[in-house]
This record gives sequence, C-alpha cells and structure tokens, in this order.
Amino acid sequence: MTDETARTGRWRTPVARLLTVLGVLLIVISIVANFVERQALDVDEFEETARQLAADEAIQEQVAATLTESLFTNVDVQAALEERLPPAQQGLAGPLAGALRPVSERLAVRLLERPRFQELWVQSLSAAQQQVVRVLDDKARFIETEGGVVAIDLRPLLVELTDQLELVPNLSERLPEDAGLITIFEAEELETAQRATRLLRLVADWIWVLALACWVGAVFVARDRRKEVRAIAIGFVAVGLVVLAIRRVVGRYLVDELSETSTQEDAVANTWAILTRLLADSGWAAIGLGVIALVGVWLVGPGRRAFEARSWTAPHLRRPVVAFGVAAGLFLALLVWSPISYIERPLTILVLAMLGALGVEYLRRTVAREAPDSAEPAVDTRDGAP
Repeated sequence: MTDETARTGRWRTPVARLLTVLGVLLIVISIVANFVERQALDVDEFEETARQLAADEAIQEQVAATLTESLFTNVDVQAALEERLPPAQQGLAGPLAGALRPVSERLAVRLLERPRFQELWVQSLSAAQQQVVRVLDDKARFIETEGGVVAIDLRPLLVELTDQLELVPNLSERLPEDAGLITIFEAEELETAQRATRLLRLVADWIWVLALACWVGAVFVARDRRKEVRAIAIGFVAVGLVVLAIRRVVGRYLVDELSETSTQEDAVANTWAILTRLLADSGWAAIGLGVIALVGVWLVGPGRRAFEARSWTAPHLRRPVVAFGVAAGLFLALLVWSPISYIERPLTILVLAMLGALGVEYLRRTVAREAPDSAEPAVDTRDGAP
C-alpha cells in the first residue's frame, strides 16, 4: 500500500466508528420509544400490566389506602352517621367516623383481593385506556368531563367500596360526580398530545431503520469490517447494560421520593418493576443480541480457539438443514419472546431473518474453505499458522 493510498484511507476508520456510535444512540432512542408506545398505547399490553398491578399485594394495600382517603375526602361520613343516629347519640358520629376509616381500609384490601373486584379494576382501567388511545390517535371525539379534561374514571371502584359499608347505607349517592376521576390532560392540551403521540409512533416504528442504515454504512466504509461488526456488537451490550442501569437507578430514586412508609415503599417498587418490565426485557434482549454477535465475530476470527471451534462444528455446519435449523429455532424463540414491539412487524422479521441467514452462510463458507471435505481434518489456512 502506497503512502498516498494510506493517507486517503485514514478517514474510513473514524467515519465508520462515528456511524457505529450514531447507530447505537439511535437504538437507545428506539428502545425507549418502543417501551413508552407499547406500555401506554398497546391495548393488550396495558391490560396485562393492569392485571399484574391488581394482583400485587403491596399495591393492593396502597390502593386500599388511597381509595379510603378518597372516600373520606369526598364524602362527609360524620354527617351521614349523624343522620342515622338518634338525636341523643349524634355526638358519637365523630368517633364512629374515625373508627370507620381503618375498617374501610381493611375492607378495601379484602375487596381488592377478590378476583371479581380485580377484574372490575382491570376493566375500568382498560376501558379508559382504550378511550384515551382513540382520542390521541384522533379516531374519536374525546369525552369532555366537567372542567374540560380527558380523564380516567375510577368511580366504579369507589362505588363498590362504599356499597360494602353497611353502617352507612346509600353512601355512594353522596359521592361527587368527579370522585375517582384522574385527569390525563386538559382539553386545550389535546392537539399537543395528539402530535406527541404521532411522533412517538413514528419514532418507535422507524428509527431502528436509521440505526441499521448507519451500521451498514459503517461496515461498508470500515477498513476492517470484522472489527467494526464487533464494535456494533459491543454497542448492543453497552445499550442493554445502560438501559438496565437507568431502570434500576430511576426506580430507587422514585422509591425514595414517593415513599413515606414501608408499605408505600413496597408498593412503589413493585409498581415500577411491573410498569418497566418491558424495558428490562429490551435491555436483556440487547445484551443477548450483542453477545450472540460477539460469539459470531469471534467464531469467524483468526484465533486458534476460534479455528478449533470451527473445526469441531464443521460436520454440523456443512449440513444446511442443521445449521439453518438451529438458527431458525433461536429466531423463533426471539419472536415468541418479542421483547421489543417492532420485532413482531413483517419488515423487522424479514431484516433480522436475512441478517441471521447471512451470518450463518458466512460461517458455513468459512468452514468450507478450511475443511472442504467433512471427512478430512480441517486445515488451518490462517496467515503464518504453524
């Protein structure tokens, strides 16, 4: 190689590495966007999350306390008891109301443990989520509550609780119309929320294509393509570790900030774990893909151990049914797991299948060059091999 050729080729390595890093950063954005989209906007995923939240004991206790607080905030229980008591005993209404609060909380816990009540919880949240998603996707007129807000209505849960307090009959009739409403956004914020939703879906659906284009460009311009593929694989592992670390750090911060008692601490920690389980899956998926790619890069490398591994697997790799069958099995397992939503999409499936097939075929051809006949021992064709 002449000095002039070396000088003109110096740009290739830094440009390739820049494209690799850019692709890694884009995949981080992709993972976050897909997590938010799938967790908040996917109907089936939201319902599964609501079901897990409803079944968690620590969350049940905290929800019971919240429901009880909402009940006693929205309803004058003492006044309701005074109406029921004889004039001479109306002075007992205050102590009775105070004693009724812990009773109500224990009752709420028992209610939340019942499958029927949990199903009511899931149905209430799921129905509200579907309605909000249709609003955000501009597929339905939003339901405007008093005050011009789009909200989740948990009133059925409060009504179910008050109906169980037989000491104060018809207590649910005293609940204000807005009791149990959780505001999602104000009416004037609707257009902004819809634009944000469209942007989120666009990023979640397509930014991975830009990342893939960056990596293809990096491998194309790299002077050592094997090393660049290894850098991309290391980037995948780093992305997974960063995602898992951020999830852990943010979770600890939220537990510290939002918890005042041990019950609240357990509830917040469990809620965060359930809500971000898809994020954890994405992190582990990135690590897994990176490790698989690193193993592949090592396996086709010039090292002696890699050569010995290729020699050991040569009889199997020379059989296309075995080589591609094992790869197809691993690929199907990834599709079943589906840790990232766009893995289920036809274009993504096609791209990943093609990349996997190319990797297997490259390995098979490497083995074929070294061991043309499976019955003969492999010949080390590496430069300078003894």
